Amino acid sequence: MTDSLRYVAAADGTPVAYRVRGEGPPLVLANGLTTSDFFWRHVMPRWEKKWRVVTWDYKGHGDSGPARDVGATTPAALADDMRRVFDDVGIERAPIVGFSMGCQIVLEACRVMPERIDAVGCLLGPAGRLFDTALPPITGRAAQVLLRSIPELSTGVVMGGFGRIIRLPLAQRVGRLLGYIGPHAKPADVALYMRHFTRLHYPTVRAVALAAGEHDASDLLEGLPVPLLIVAGGRDPFAPMKTVGEVMHRRAPSSRLVRLPNGTHTSLFEHPDQIADAVEAFLAQAR
Repeated sequence: MTDSLRYVAAADGTPVAYRVRGEGPPLVLANGLTTSDFFWRHVMPRWEKKWRVVTWDYKGHGDSGPARDVGATTPAALADDMRRVFDDVGIERAPIVGFSMGCQIVLEACRVMPERIDAVGCLLGPAGRLFDTALPPITGRAAQVLLRSIPELSTGVVMGGFGRIIRLPLAQRVGRLLGYIGPHAKPADVALYMRHFTRLHYPTVRAVALAAGEHDASDLLEGLPVPLLIVAGGRDPFAPMKTVGEVMHRRAPSSRLVRLPNGTHTSLFEHPDQIADAVEAFLAQAR
């Protein structure tokens, strides 16, 4: 996945990095919190043969700059960043697919620029508040409280320390035991995530996470004017199938729900062909 890196300015002036791969009709992807385009590495070889695939980094992530305005880290502001990427690439309309927190962003994009969205895919992520259903039964909300309690000036020290901890071999084994890392995720893929975590601008990421924890795009589900795909994993502790994917499907009864019984939050690493098949079949019908 080597290609030229491009930038567009967000409303607050933050440089937002994006990449374009492949030829054909456009497909725009939205990452998860604390991830970058490496999370799509196993589906990209297939998709770039079918579409002109656009990936972009949230503020404070990957190659994008730190947010110049903390108010520019809300899901609505990130959806506006997506709109600016559309403009810079020259995309009039496109399907959009989000992973994890990216599900909030692609749904919010339907509010920001409804006339430019052809179809929406939500992979392993919620429409509602990020922490409400994550790490059941109470860990997700506890994580939100912990994030909120970190003094702003100490964010880099605390999150940087966490980044060093999760790179320890023992921490990775614990992550697999708890299901945070899927059992079939390859060490090389996990290592990409660990390295990326050390590149994050922690104050920006904290602001993005807290904003996503307060944001709810569920109101868009029932009347969504474009086709909606929901992919849910039966072993995903961050977006559990029963409390996230199936609930979203009930609220959007015309949506297509694809269940991955053994799907984890790292299913883009572990089950890329199943996910690619689901997205490709959905978009073929949506068009």
